Amino acid sequence: MTDLDPRDRWHRVEGWIRHAGDDARIARGCLALDPPAYGGAAYHCQQASEKLLKGLLVQAGADFRKTHDLDTLGEAVLPHFPTLRPLLTIMGAWTAWSVAYRYPGEDEREPEPSIEELSGALDAIAQLESILRSLAPPPNSDVGKQ
Repeated sequence: MTDLDPRDRWHRVEGWIRHAGDDARIARGCLALDPPAYGGAAYHCQQASEKLLKGLLVQAGADFRKTHDLDTLGEAVLPHFPTLRPLLTIMGAWTAWSVAYRYPGEDEREPEPSIEELSGALDAIAQLESILRSLAPPPNSDVGKQ
């Protein structure tokens, strides 16, 4: 992935941001339901986080494998963006949200996160999205053009 020019790389990053934004919007919609669908919101928060972390890896030119594990993705992001450690640590705890509320039959289900936890997750997702967007190449620059 390191062989992409910066504009092509950013175009791929934008795809990750767009899909993460959809997941965050769906999570907010789940919270607006009556009654709220906390498990659905948690799932989409996990998905949005995963996509933003993958976007950071694309921006860094780093290869990554297919995974839903936010700790694994965070560990891969950290060498490229060490200042994100506090945010990555918070998000790592959301890995279980990718499956915990989507399937019946679990005797000892993961407790659903509270509205406060999910609101905090959505705030953290917005913060990470903002950080990722700040890495965009300047508009109308000649970076990567031949």
